[in-house]
Amino acid sequence: MKMKYVLSIMIALGSSSGMAFNTVFVGDSHSYGKFGEEIDKYLRSVSKNVTSIASCGSSPSTWMVEGKNFKSTNCGYWRRDIKGKEIRVQEHQVDSLPKELSALHPDLTVIALGTNILSTPTNIQSEKKSIQALLDTVKKNDSECIWIGPPDTSNKNLKLNLADGVKEIKALAEKANCAFIDSSELTKYSAGKGDGIHYGPKDASAWGKQVVAKIEKLPQVSRAREKQVQPLLDNDTTGTTSEPGAVR
Repeated sequence: MKMKYVLSIMIALGSSSGMAFNTVFVGDSHSYGKFGEEIDKYLRSVSKNVTSIASCGSSPSTWMVEGKNFKSTNCGYWRRDIKGKEIRVQEHQVDSLPKELSALHPDLTVIALGTNILSTPTNIQSEKKSIQALLDTVKKNDSECIWIGPPDTSNKNLKLNLADGVKEIKALAEKANCAFIDSSELTKYSAGKGDGIHYGPKDASAWGKQVVAKIEKLPQVSRAREKQVQPLLDNDTTGTTSEPGAVR
């Protein structure tokens, strides 16, 4: 009751305190484009402190590389920090996710990875260790977690392995209490359009909006917000006997 009371007061006052939680969003080339922009836009509507990072060609293993072994992308890198400042370049050294989370202290981590592990069944299996390590890193940082799985594709090899890839990622994510959104159920890649992997601006945006609709139904955003509200409760020495709507 006390939590609901504090949240209702914040909403009534139009307070931004509940938006002050930290969010990190990471992804691959899909997130570099309109899909990522839709997710970023939504996250900034519910959280003040959002950092979005996308690296073309990246897989979970890419983000788990440490130190001097950081991998580089030559097909597109995008980063937007908490102030909205952007970097969008063709080539860039990929960030280490453990280093990023350690520096940014996210209350919510949103991951959109998976397409680049689908080339072969062997690749899917080899990436499972990195997927688990990535999830362990999120948990170690006491962050809420949402994993957005790969979308539909018309690329022959990727299509063949899509269902298995989704199954493996989903199983690991859910075991780690990380909400999983299955993009393959939300999308249908039209044959003859594009390269069979990447979506055009209109379709990518539509996919992003569908994912946002799914995120809005999850409890992770509310739980991330509550981490910022909790100090208000801890410092509240006035009790909970006030009538609803009373403001001190």
